[in-house]
Amino acid sequence: MSNVKKATHIAYRCPECGSAIFGLVGEFALGYEMLRLKCSCGEASLDISKTADNKLKLTVPCVLCKDTHSFVISPSIFFDRDVFSFNCPYANVDIAFIGDKEKIDGLLEENERSLRQIISNMGGEELSDIQPIDVDEEDALVDPMAYDIIRFMIKDLEAEGKVDCPCHSGSYDLRYAPGGIQVFCPECGATKFFPALSPSAAEDYVTEVTSVKLT
Repeated sequence: MSNVKKATHIAYRCPECGSAIFGLVGEFALGYEMLRLKCSCGEASLDISKTADNKLKLTVPCVLCKDTHSFVISPSIFFDRDVFSFNCPYANVDIAFIGDKEKIDGLLEENERSLRQIISNMGGEELSDIQPIDVDEEDALVDPMAYDIIRFMIKDLEAEGKVDCPCHSGSYDLRYAPGGIQVFCPECGATKFFPALSPSAAEDYVTEVTSVKLT
């Protein structure tokens, strides 16, 4: 007979107000397409959804990098563990917990001490002092992998004669530009801009772009 529990507690820390947000998730509640545990400040939420192979996908807001991280686990881990933690892959700090309420309370206390130590070590006084600053898209940094993807696409099209400019030089280069990547002709200076900051955005162009015209 299965020992899987019928419900479990879940908690995360809101990256905006810093509050610890708790929820109780029952087995039957997972029959919905998505569950959302929203912070009372209205600025963050943890989402739980089912994958095609009946696993559970958690999308968790990160208190440190303010990004969202996704984790896929089996229902048995979700319901049968006394406690289970999810951490930020960049900072290696726990950002969400599932399991027994008392054990989560203890881990949240440790988590708060760790965050205070990190803030102190970085010369800050509060959580916002160590979080990334929100910037406009045009000021955001381009992921180097996005650059590589666009470069591969352009060079592939160039080899097929599908990149052109007013002087028809046939040889083109790329450079970083605010908010994305710019393809340019070294001879006439014509350009074509691709607003691709992330690898996923760059990959969209690979499937959509069949030729490029610089102006």
